[in-house]
Amino acid sequence: MLPSFLLLEDSYTDVQTMTALFKRIGLANPVRVIGTVADAQRHLTESAPERLPVIVFIGAQMRGLHGLDLLDWMRQQDVLSRVAAIALLDAADADATARAAELGVSVVEKPVDMRALITAMRALGLSEKARIDRMTLSVQIELYPPEDQSG
Repeated sequence: MLPSFLLLEDSYTDVQTMTALFKRIGLANPVRVIGTVADAQRHLTESAPERLPVIVFIGAQMRGLHGLDLLDWMRQQDVLSRVAAIALLDAADADATARAAELGVSVVEKPVDMRALITAMRALGLSEKARIDRMTLSVQIELYPPEDQSG
């Protein structure tokens, strides 16, 4: 089974932007969109280790808790060592950028640029497998955790 991505974002526009970028890049991994930190924590807690997302994309400006609070929680629960994370932050939010850097998490500035997103994902050292979709003749890229070479 192809590992999923988790997108923590409560802005409809940002969800649409990220979904379009994933499609444009040709990523085949399914994306689970979650709108609150509490729901993301619940999802990560209830997921079996082999079903954890390969990447968690975290939008910062959330209703309620700040999106980066999920990173603190992931570090405390030792999830951050098993799941890659990329923070999607406004360029002007210096505090959030510093906080993400403290946690050792890559930052991609909003509005998200496709090249910056690809660079951040490649920096994670994930395994990639390319396949051709025979129906559309398009290339699909599957991403796996670094230790999972089975693809």
